[in-house]
Amino acid sequence: MSEISYLEAKELTLEDYEDFIEDEGFTPNQAIATTFEDSVLMMKKSNKVYVSVMINLSILSLNRNFMPDYLVEKQDSLPKLRNLNEEEQPAYELDINTLNQFPSNQNFEIDKDEEYRVKVNMLLEYHSERKIRFLIHYFAIQVGNIRKLELEHTLV
Repeated sequence: MSEISYLEAKELTLEDYEDFIEDEGFTPNQAIATTFEDSVLMMKKSNKVYVSVMINLSILSLNRNFMPDYLVEKQDSLPKLRNLNEEEQPAYELDINTLNQFPSNQNFEIDKDEEYRVKVNMLLEYHSERKIRFLIHYFAIQVGNIRKLELEHTLV
């Protein structure tokens, strides 16, 4: 099985994001978070995929005038990609330039969520696929319980 390219990872990220908004009715913030979670296992296997997902989720959120704190936190530590092929290199450079232009050209809000930031760090820290799947499932249950409580509260 060959490694996923920078461009393939970018395309998957954009498709997932758009599907969550169009098909699931998610807000941009929810779509960014869910796309991130869906990409964790791929990101753990390849620096190229990790960088592509993080850059492109950042650009997608900045296009909506916000950036989650967990993406802001990772910007300075993103590894520089080297040895990309002739198709990937220009796309990567364009994405980096686009990302670098946002802070100076536009006002955006940093979306702070300490609990979710901790979750992201936990997901990126663990190396066991089984443990990552468990954490994603655990957090999904927690979110489901919160939504259930919110729904019950609105019905009262």
